[in-house]
Amino acid sequence: MQLQEVEIAKRFIPSPSGTLATLIANAEDGQWNVETGIDWSITPQPPNFLTQRFLSRALGALIAGEDATATACKLLLSNAPSTDVRTCLKFQAEDEDRHAKVYRRYLERIGLSPIIPEGFSIAIKNLADWQGPPAGLIFAVHVVLESEALSLQQDLIDDIPCPLFLNMSRRIAQDEARHVAFGHLVGTDAGPSLSNEERIETVAAIKDTWDACIKAVVNDNAIAWRAVRGYSERRWAVQTKSLERLGLVAPGAA
Repeated sequence: MQLQEVEIAKRFIPSPSGTLATLIANAEDGQWNVETGIDWSITPQPPNFLTQRFLSRALGALIAGEDATATACKLLLSNAPSTDVRTCLKFQAEDEDRHAKVYRRYLERIGLSPIIPEGFSIAIKNLADWQGPPAGLIFAVHVVLESEALSLQQDLIDDIPCPLFLNMSRRIAQDEARHVAFGHLVGTDAGPSLSNEERIETVAAIKDTWDACIKAVVNDNAIAWRAVRGYSERRWAVQTKSLERLGLVAPGAA
């Protein structure tokens, strides 16, 4: 999964001579709506071995993530340095709102309601109350959390081998990959512009939000947390490498 989301995102990252206009064109061409963008004629077939609680919590986590990211994009609009950046953020906010509606619609189709894992309120509050530089929020949302959303989607495709869920995930992944590409494109310029103190504070804030999300997924259960801690640390190491390439983390720093 660590390479898969990168390969998907590469399709949307402009060439060195490209600009944000490339992403805007992709966003315009890739617009869709909840009613016609998904083939709702497909009968949902979640496997019997998955409990209703698992499905409600798994999709509840995705819904919470989409809502939080949409909120962050709207906050960033007031500090966007250019019209192109504002346009990308507006498209993304609309994308995230649409994704949340799709996940809710899927749960309705199988007779369930979303369960937002306890603890996600902390992660969402961290984003909504972001006190660091606006560029730091770009790194938190577009470089780290969006790439994790891609990874989680791929994991859930394996865990929920349902034809309707697969149809949804493929459509949503195209949008998420474009969001990751936006983060890397903007982050390339934003990272070096921050002071050393701002970079340290930004990474610490991102890590706090990261830990809050992971703990929320395991429902603040100490035993479950120990079980996924190794996975979490490996994934954070991958994200640290991405932040290092963008100049937010010094080479070799944790």
